Amino acid sequence: MRSNQLCAFITVLVCTIQVSAQSPATAPAGKLPHIQVDVKKRQVRVDCEALNVDIPLEFFCVTAGGNEHESILRTPARPSHIHLALLMLGSQPGEPIKFSESAQKWFPPHGPPLHISVEYQKDGKTVDLPANRLMRSVKTKRDMPPMTWIFAGSRVLDDGTYGADPTGYVVSICNFDLCLIDVPALVSSANETLEWERNPDTVPPTGTPVTMIIEPAGADKPADAVDAKQSKPPAVIVEVTDDNKIEIDHLPVDIGDLPARLRKLKSTDDVRLAMSDHANPDFEQRVKSVFFANVPLHEGARCSTTQLSDVHIDQPRIDRLQQRWNEAVRPHDAALREAAQAQYEVITELRREQQRLIDEADRIQRKIDELEKQYQDMTTPRPEAASTQGG
Repeated sequence: MRSNQLCAFITVLVCTIQVSAQSPATAPAGKLPHIQVDVKKRQVRVDCEALNVDIPLEFFCVTAGGNEHESILRTPARPSHIHLALLMLGSQPGEPIKFSESAQKWFPPHGPPLHISVEYQKDGKTVDLPANRLMRSVKTKRDMPPMTWIFAGSRVLDDGTYGADPTGYVVSICNFDLCLIDVPALVSSANETLEWERNPDTVPPTGTPVTMIIEPAGADKPADAVDAKQSKPPAVIVEVTDDNKIEIDHLPVDIGDLPARLRKLKSTDDVRLAMSDHANPDFEQRVKSVFFANVPLHEGARCSTTQLSDVHIDQPRIDRLQQRWNEAVRPHDAALREAAQAQYEVITELRREQQRLIDEADRIQRKIDELEKQYQDMTTPRPEAASTQGG
């Protein structure tokens, strides 16, 4: 029933919106009011503005004029248009949160997982952050951990209205049964349970234009969208330690051997010099002179100095961790994707079976209620019959 209503609603919606004459399968991008759809990159980009509320949050994004007092962003885009944009990427909605009368319990929303991130300009530069970084814990003030949302898809009301349009519920961080995009768990919207607030370190000033980027999670990215760093070998780190020793990729090197070692590097290597804040200044200068005299500089190569201290990024450590991740995790990419897909499909089928049983229980309960009512009608004395017998 819900599927038929949504199909009918979307059919009408498509007929009333001007979209590209090309099909979604061939069009590189589609355009809806305040929305950009890039099929090739599998992205929906939504025009938004930043809000700066100082109370616990219920939403990440609402429509302009909606629940702006408890959201990070507002958008002039219609939720039904965003729904259509996600359909253009091949995503199919699940279901919003639902209460079962027969089971007397709430069931969480479900649907295909989504990544949400934002872009905005700050001091002439583009800031790109995952959505969770714009929120922090009310109690601990720590960032919200990484998460995925789900395409719940709202629902069509009895009057044929798409539920998220009049309510303005675009992306929530606690459950609402008319929300377009929800969290994949039961999360109460009761004020005393709200746990997230605006992160003042990352949310731009009120009114700042922000692009909300919605992407299907778990899907393969096109080749041109993969981070180039993932296809490059780790950087070669020439490090001067606290005790005035030299290491190349954590292996000790005598300063006398350093020129020859540097000259052996490939012209395509990404070479970095990392200096400890506690190194002897004279020794540091000697290393720098040797480094810049022998590193094969070329167009596109990156040769830089990095100061290591408690208040700077420890680049060698980051590179080591990246290399460990590449060696330990990346080789299992296919298996992890297969396991994640199997998990999603199994849980989806179990939920369908669960819903079928709930629907069946609801039908049985309605039949019980009907028979009970009929029995009560049969066994309840009628006042008019009693007065007739008494006369």
